[in-house]
Amino acid sequence: MESPLHESSMGDTLPSTEMEAHDTPDEHLSFMRSQWREFAAFAWEKYQSEGRGAVVIDLKRASKNGARFQVPTFYLAEGSERLRERGGWPSEEVAEVIRDYDPRQDVVFIFLRLNGEAFHYNASDEMTPPKACQSKRSRRRKWR
Repeated sequence: MESPLHESSMGDTLPSTEMEAHDTPDEHLSFMRSQWREFAAFAWEKYQSEGRGAVVIDLKRASKNGARFQVPTFYLAEGSERLRERGGWPSEEVAEVIRDYDPRQDVVFIFLRLNGEAFHYNASDEMTPPKACQSKRSRRRKWR
């Protein structure tokens, strides 16, 4: 799913209610779980091409598209120009998580919340990022 934000972007959707209803820790976890395979594959592809980083879910820039919200989602890599432009990671705690996570097992998510805060999550699943990426490639080959 491509978005005009950046070449390292994807766009995801949430059901349309009020965006505030989606900006809670429980809803963040639900969103990550509902699209884990896609997020994990995206994170693994970006890790391989750009290095360590996080999948950023920008709730502040979500836009309503019919019955759903379009939520800008992009990869922010350690040491990248884009990270420098943003003034670095939201906190030293996030910077430490980026340094320490295992990209073969985990995906780091940063949710840019409506109130200006940034929440981060270090998530994992039995469907690891490399497995998710392989699964995505297999599905593409089946459709060719």
